Amino acid sequence: MNKYQDKEAAMDDYSHEKKLGADGRYELEHGKKDDAKNDFDHAHALKKDAHYDAIHRVLKHSRKNRGY
Repeated sequence: MNKYQDKEAAMDDYSHEKKLGADGRYELEHGKKDDAKNDFDHAHALKKDAHYDAIHRVLKHSRKNRGY
């Protein structure tokens, strides 16, 4: 992936995480605790994955520019 594709993938993960958080809050308000917990767990996993990808995206592209 190039730098642009990496950034787009990270933005997709971020927006999906926000949507899952909103869905979880909605389901929690309507008494669906199990569904809300699944949404929150999935959102947390996406957040961790996006954080990992962001760090490694910077490292990957900075190494590429330095010729490693």
